[in-house]
Amino acid sequence: MTTLERAPPSTSRRNISEAIAASLRSLAAPPTAPARIRAAVEAYETESERIISWVQLAGVGVFAALYVATYAAFEVHPTFEPVPVVLLFYSGFTLWRLRPTREGTLSTRQQYASAALDIFLLTALIGAFPRQYGEPAALYLKAPTLFYVYILIALRALRFDPRLVLFTGVAAALGWALLTAIAALDGAPTTGDYRVYMTSLALLPGAELEKIAGILATTGVLALGVDRARALLFRTATEEAATADLSKFVGRDAAERIRASDEGVKAGDGEIRRAAIMFVDLRGFTPATRTMPPRDVIALLQEYHSRLLPLIERGGGSVDKFLGDGILVSFGAARESGRECADAVETAFAVDAEALRWRDERLRTGKPPLDVGIALASGDVVYGAVGHGDRLEYTVIGEPVNLAAKLEKRAKAENARIIATKGVVKDAGDQGFPAAPLRRIAGGKVEGVLEPVDFEVLA
Repeated sequence: MTTLERAPPSTSRRNISEAIAASLRSLAAPPTAPARIRAAVEAYETESERIISWVQLAGVGVFAALYVATYAAFEVHPTFEPVPVVLLFYSGFTLWRLRPTREGTLSTRQQYASAALDIFLLTALIGAFPRQYGEPAALYLKAPTLFYVYILIALRALRFDPRLVLFTGVAAALGWALLTAIAALDGAPTTGDYRVYMTSLALLPGAELEKIAGILATTGVLALGVDRARALLFRTATEEAATADLSKFVGRDAAERIRASDEGVKAGDGEIRRAAIMFVDLRGFTPATRTMPPRDVIALLQEYHSRLLPLIERGGGSVDKFLGDGILVSFGAARESGRECADAVETAFAVDAEALRWRDERLRTGKPPLDVGIALASGDVVYGAVGHGDRLEYTVIGEPVNLAAKLEKRAKAENARIIATKGVVKDAGDQGFPAAPLRRIAGGKVEGVLEPVDFEVLA
């Protein structure tokens, strides 16, 4: 028989206790985050406050309906009935609360005051039952209305603030302890027999301690759960902000692919796609900026990009990279559309029209004129990540990319604004956007390309 060795102390218990300890420490110190992330979380919490107010109002309606439905079942209807009074007051308070929550002006102090008022009104309602029926104070120890405490505690969990949950739970426990003490001072007989406790107005201290312990335990579990959910909320908000920021650097399509990757992006990950490549070059940029200070150069580039990029994105293009004053755009690489050439040619005309408007505006204001040259090529490309280690770049690679860049230089020699390979123009027509070329060049020489290229001047 093999003797089983005693297993070493499990790390799982230690990990759990460390997680609980970390959560307890974070109750006093919420997750640190940049101001924009905190603002996003606060906006979410403001929305949660609105939900809390509407749930409170709905709760008033449900409780009132239950009271009316069961009213006839009670034979005793004294002059003083606390339920309608409490419901009326609470309805008014909840309606008042809706306004600051809708406007996002409910302060932290008001949130805690609201939670305290919830518990106070419930405690006062329970404490008024004996007076309603002319019985000793111990009567309310049997009231099922205590269960509404758990609803009030859980309601505060909607805000993702564990401290508010703890405050509400502790207030509820203190409220019940106070009611128990009042019942004892009112002369309720103390018993240790559970049967006597359940069939009389006797006080069983252990039973009341169990209720208080149940309230505190529920509060603790909820607070820990809310604290972990809050940390996850901050992490999610941070990731969403990071994705939004990432899309500014690698493009929206590439950012979504990176975010949706199951195993993370590695160098060499890529797919072969049929794509159209557009290369846009800003002509006249170097002479216009030769005497400009750097800040003005950046401002000029920003104006250039702000005019053209919305048109490119609207046309289905994905900006691959900025090459000084040049822009490399792909159609159909990030997302297959079946209209990559049609979208590219249509977008090229839109970009050209906007560039002409910009040039005319600059001429009217006495600024150096700027123009654009656009070259289009198509074919199979690899769309994926290149680089090494922690420095990767999502890009398109292939002969069409090189051809588009080199074809733009030939466009200057042809005095053309838009130039495209014969294949791009043909495919664009087949895909629903026919374009009539100004002239066709068969077997043209393109610097850096060994084989002759058939291309067409579109503008």
